[in-house]
Amino acid sequence: MMRSLLLCALLLTAAGPAAAQEVSAPAPDELLALSFYVQQKDQASTEAELRRLQLKYPAWKPPADLSRLTVTGPSTEIDDMFRLIAAGQIDQARALIAATRAEFPSWEPPAAMTDLLATADGQMRFDAALAAGNLSQAISVASSVPGLLRCNRINNAWRIAEAQAAAGRAADAFGTYRSVAGTCVVTADLIATLEKADAVASEAEILALLSQVGQRLPAIDPELQTLRSRLLAGRGHDIAAPAGVVTAPVEPPAAGKTPKATPAPASSGEVVPARPVAKAPAVQGGSGGSGFQAAVAAGDWPRCLALSSGSRVTSVIYQRGWCAYNLNQPMEAVQSFKAALKAGLNAEQRRDAGYGLALAHLKMQMPEEASRIAASTDFTHKQRLDIERQILDQRGVNAYKNKRYKQAIAYFDALEQLGGGLRRDLAMLRAYSWLNLGDRAEARRQFQKLNSELSTDETRRGLRATSGG
Repeated sequence: MMRSLLLCALLLTAAGPAAAQEVSAPAPDELLALSFYVQQKDQASTEAELRRLQLKYPAWKPPADLSRLTVTGPSTEIDDMFRLIAAGQIDQARALIAATRAEFPSWEPPAAMTDLLATADGQMRFDAALAAGNLSQAISVASSVPGLLRCNRINNAWRIAEAQAAAGRAADAFGTYRSVAGTCVVTADLIATLEKADAVASEAEILALLSQVGQRLPAIDPELQTLRSRLLAGRGHDIAAPAGVVTAPVEPPAAGKTPKATPAPASSGEVVPARPVAKAPAVQGGSGGSGFQAAVAAGDWPRCLALSSGSRVTSVIYQRGWCAYNLNQPMEAVQSFKAALKAGLNAEQRRDAGYGLALAHLKMQMPEEASRIAASTDFTHKQRLDIERQILDQRGVNAYKNKRYKQAIAYFDALEQLGGGLRRDLAMLRAYSWLNLGDRAEARRQFQKLNSELSTDETRRGLRATSGG
């Protein structure tokens, strides 16, 4: 009995290494000889060493590309992963990560990559929810993906606040702006946030918020004081209206909401065509070379941004600004145009970068900053008309929202003279401005003109309002 047990133990001991060999593969140091033969292009020695290893490790399958024998982790694949994520191609990025992990079992994607992937995926779901008008879903996504509400993505918080305001939740919108103002530190972002908050805040609320930001960041007090004066001026009372003035502002149609300011007509260049860089220098710094130029030429804005990420080439940074603008990422456009202007451009590019900078600020509903840029930039005649139209458009709508009806009329009149006409929604606001100032006759004349051009429920409602009906 003892002999049979001992024999069994010996058999098991002998079987162990043999069984292990069937499922194992050569250790990295055992592949050095094969790798050397491959590098030396010694075909006979390579084949002989392969036969030896396959006899020793029957379960081992050498890679199809023997030059990768000693590669233990991904290299260029990582760059491809980041480019896919930056371009919003989330499914493709995940597929590449999965394939790379299968090829290199010991490799784990870095934390920066997984965080960026989660943020990019969350951004897509957030954008889809807002596009579908599902505000609660958008807030839920933003709350579950921390990266979406950081200050480097301030536009997301702004969009939530704008959706809250559009839904009649002014208090919630102001709360969102207040959270941004209490967290972020970039002066331009804070000024823009306070300007936006002014539309949904009482005078006491906006003054208190200005004070809080000033206490938190005393270094920007001069800018805050300038903003304070501007916001208070916007809340100034008009000169007493004549007898018969409408006691409460008359709102235009559509559930009593003022139409949102819309971009200038297509002819004004609101959708800016790509501006390829003529004879651009060799692209460096991860900008993608000919692939980047091909993306620009094809209007592939996501790929343009992905391939130009991290570039230090001035012409590429400049073009990146246009790609970001056309992709509706005005904050990124502003940063790129400013960086390009600092790095140095030729005269024509400096002018066009200033034009892009003004357009990006207008896209963020910041007409005063766009006006400052326009005053210091030598635009072409067409560019200046384009910028001035949009500035007057936004100023007029903002004046109407703040019940500064005389200023609204002045802006709309100037816009009409500049462009040779006035968009119908703005003409309706001008007519209501006259009505709110108590000039029923002028208001009726303007509503009648609009009604003669195209009679709608809105124009007929305006006519009834001028007669008190």
